[in-house]
Amino acid sequence: MRRAPLLEREDPRARLRAGLVEAASGEGRLVLLTGEAGVGKSALVEHAAADDAGVRVWAGWCERLFTPRPLGPLADLAAEAAGPLAEVVGRGAPVHEVLPVLLDELRARPTLLVIEDLQWADEATLDLVVLQARRMASTRSLAVVTCRDDELSADHPLRLVLGGLAAAGVERLRLSPLSIDAVRELAAAHQVDTEALFRRTGSRCSTVTARRS
Repeated sequence: MRRAPLLEREDPRARLRAGLVEAASGEGRLVLLTGEAGVGKSALVEHAAADDAGVRVWAGWCERLFTPRPLGPLADLAAEAAGPLAEVVGRGAPVHEVLPVLLDELRARPTLLVIEDLQWADEATLDLVVLQARRMASTRSLAVVTCRDDELSADHPLRLVLGGLAAAGVERLRLSPLSIDAVRELAAAHQVDTEALFRRTGSRCSTVTARRS
């Protein structure tokens, strides 16, 4: 499927590309990618993955559920991974058993590991991300965790996690809304009122073409 053009994202795209290269050489890391809904976080990750066609891509999603499954994103990853990771996740193992298996996979082969929408994560997934962030340097992979940081209440548990990630030196990339010029370019093929679209979406016009954010 043809990807939408990626506008005004040259710097974060270059930083993710560099992260993939450095990770493959043995300097793995975790990057926190934040921004409001529809700003284009997923689109950025998809383009970064396309920049290195040889990298393995694993993606998992946190879902907005009343009773989320523990380690829900890992169930998505395990379906692609098979082998030991699928086994340990499939039997509902706790975080301290899943993490070593996941890290072994990320050491064995350069991988872009994506966990989407951390603001909806269950507690086990939050624990996993914190522990993983401290150990990614021993892998050959880049983990990218996306988060809508404009949707967090004052007592949201993710706030503590974000503080811990910052203290651990995790790189944080925040996507700003697009300019009106970029919105015009994206909307040109859709025959819409650009100014009205800009006012209605707050310049989050990546939602016109992006599947997820």
